[in-house]
Amino acid sequence: MSTSGDNPFASPEGTNYNPPQAEGSETVVPRTSVDYMETVGDVFNNPNWFVNILLAGIAIIIPIIGGMVALGYIAEIIGARAYGRMKNYPDFDFNRFGEYLTRGFWMFLVTFVTSLCLMPLSMLAGGIFGAVQASENEALIAVGFVIYFATILAINMITFFISCPLIIRAGMLNDFVSAFDFGWIMDFIKKMWVEQLLGGILLYIFAILFMLVGCMALCVGYIPAAGAVMIMWALFITQLYQVYVHRGGQGLPFKEATKL
Repeated sequence: MSTSGDNPFASPEGTNYNPPQAEGSETVVPRTSVDYMETVGDVFNNPNWFVNILLAGIAIIIPIIGGMVALGYIAEIIGARAYGRMKNYPDFDFNRFGEYLTRGFWMFLVTFVTSLCLMPLSMLAGGIFGAVQASENEALIAVGFVIYFATILAINMITFFISCPLIIRAGMLNDFVSAFDFGWIMDFIKKMWVEQLLGGILLYIFAILFMLVGCMALCVGYIPAAGAVMIMWALFITQLYQVYVHRGGQGLPFKEATKL
């Protein structure tokens, strides 16, 4: 399938993709709102959608570096769609494996560092809950469990809201230090937290359905299902970024990623 001719992302090149160069355009194609169902349907609008989800799924299961490659491909999708460079999303190209890995490494690193920074809070909450359990006081244990659960939930929510703008910045700028612009990150969360939360819940449900269907296909379908979920999330993040720019957020240049 292909998208209709009035698609705002349409371009004469169709599905051909020329990545932005080092002096890439900062002009993001804005949109007024997030269309959650479109993020699901657009996965299958690329004429090569099955090959793409299959290759993306294979990349994910590659030990150690697979997740980084997947993140790099997500950034390439954002760069293609958000900057209006093509009507669909770029095909997964193993010839660009090195570029995906380079860009995805920075995206992985910023999320890893963020998780490390929040880990002491999780350890503290676990330690307090363990001490309360040792008291064998049922009332204290109940209170301790509530506090522990609330703390873990808060940490997960913080990670969820921060990770999206972080991977956008790391992916677009292809850099570690530049990703940590806390003013930009807080502005993104302030403008987009409702859509992040709602979209996160809805697309998580869709992801579960995709994976269930994949597992029912003798588990072999798990691989393309994982690829479809990855592309779906990439398209969702793209829309978040576009709406953020529409609401007055600062656009970012798409820096070139060289091979390792």
